[in-house]
Amino acid sequence: MQLLTIPLIGAFIGYITNVFAIKMLFWPRQPVKLVFFQLQGLLPKRQQEIASSIGELIEARLLSIDELFDSVDTPEMRHRVLTEVVQTLKRRLRQTLPRVIPERLYRLIEDNLEKIVRQEADHIIRKAIKSGRESVGAQISVKRLVEEKINAFDLNELEMLIRGVAHTELRFIEILGGILGFLLGLIQVTIVLLFPS
Repeated sequence: MQLLTIPLIGAFIGYITNVFAIKMLFWPRQPVKLVFFQLQGLLPKRQQEIASSIGELIEARLLSIDELFDSVDTPEMRHRVLTEVVQTLKRRLRQTLPRVIPERLYRLIEDNLEKIVRQEADHIIRKAIKSGRESVGAQISVKRLVEEKINAFDLNELEMLIRGVAHTELRFIEILGGILGFLLGLIQVTIVLLFPS
């Protein structure tokens, strides 16, 4: 019975240790003064640093303003914009021109207007995207946006978000602590059996 107790106690200690370690990622929220040091959960203590690191990572490796504009500046998107501009101009032309204008003249104006727009549109769209890229790039930082969003989270919300995303992995870490504790207990039993005192 004693030989079985050692691995079970090891499993219990390993499991509880990992449960506490995971809890200490989030708790305590406020610093607690102990004799020689201060104890505070990793996330509450370093939320701003973590937010900054995540923002840098996203901007550098996942999504920059240039990549965002590159994904918008495609031939398909330019074609859709051009089509929408042409349709809008045709509607406005119908609303603006008096109804007394003969249909042939109206068609001639409409066709020439569409021709001019189609000739100039690609250049105008490229210029607008370039201007937008420069303007937005100078004013908006993906890193700063991500950082502000993460820092705006209440710690309870942030904990729920992280636990929601990594629930399975965190649970696995807890269970793995129990398994490792059990295996270490078995090693201790083996040593006791091989080298009795």
